[in-house]
Amino acid sequence: MHDMFDRLSLQELSTLQLEPLHMRMPADWPDVWRELATSHYVTLLSAPGASEVAEPLLAQLAIALTLGVAQDLGGSQPYIPVGAMLMANAKARRAVEMLGAGASYRDAAQATGLTESRVRQIEAEWRRQQIALRQGKLAFD
Repeated sequence: MHDMFDRLSLQELSTLQLEPLHMRMPADWPDVWRELATSHYVTLLSAPGASEVAEPLLAQLAIALTLGVAQDLGGSQPYIPVGAMLMANAKARRAVEMLGAGASYRDAAQATGLTESRVRQIEAEWRRQQIALRQGKLAFD
């Protein structure tokens, strides 16, 4: 299982925070490379333990990751899912775990960044899935 950590939003970062990356990006880089490098950099800045690594090194790693993606996937047009389901699933799992441990909808919502209404929807869907798993699938021939 690949649990996502809380990732910074690009909008949360100042120009000064992005400077170590921008200083390392060649001026002639295609926009898509710049976007990938920025995404990698934001993720690296957000990763557990990032505060123990100098930002210039994180920027260099973002550049290396971008060049790797360009080498491996360059010239193709891969579809990249937005990852919302992965993030939503991690939050949903956390909400269900908290509810199972006796937390209130409000507490589960606050801990996961979801609304109480969404936590209730997740719980309802989870219950439907559990019932379906116990009942199995009926074969209609």
